[in-house]
Amino acid sequence: MEHVFSDLEGLRIAIEMERRGGAFYRRAAKISRSADMIALLNALAGDEQVHAGRFQALYDAECARNESACAEAYDPEISAYLSAIAADIIFPGGLMALRQSGFDSPEAVVRAAIQSEKDSILFYTELAGCARDEHARSIFLEIARQEREHMLRLQRILNGSPQM
Repeated sequence: MEHVFSDLEGLRIAIEMERRGGAFYRRAAKISRSADMIALLNALAGDEQVHAGRFQALYDAECARNESACAEAYDPEISAYLSAIAADIIFPGGLMALRQSGFDSPEAVVRAAIQSEKDSILFYTELAGCARDEHARSIFLEIARQEREHMLRLQRILNGSPQM
């Protein structure tokens, strides 16, 4: 891993990645002209919002467990740094990269979403391997598990099953 994060910083990155993913899908929905595409993008944004909420609950529980570490985690410089890290992990290139791969194609959007989930799973698995305690490791493995479930749902959509 290029960067060394505290366990709480890793959770903050997880939350930020989900928020950024949701914002990405919402922005894409606003510029899409296809009703089917808009529905798909809004559903994906909703999934990211649910994930952010779950990860925020994990973060809050960890903060309750370790209040002093949590107080340090909200330094403005640290927040900006973690936000930048999250931006590099998911949807690098933003909407322009998606537009180049066929933005108006639901298949291209789902493929980009699957790649984002794969990148997230790798990142969280790596964080689990670097976690400083077993509790944090289990949290990162749980996040990776949830991301795998989301990726599998996206794979089913790509393979023709419309179930989100």
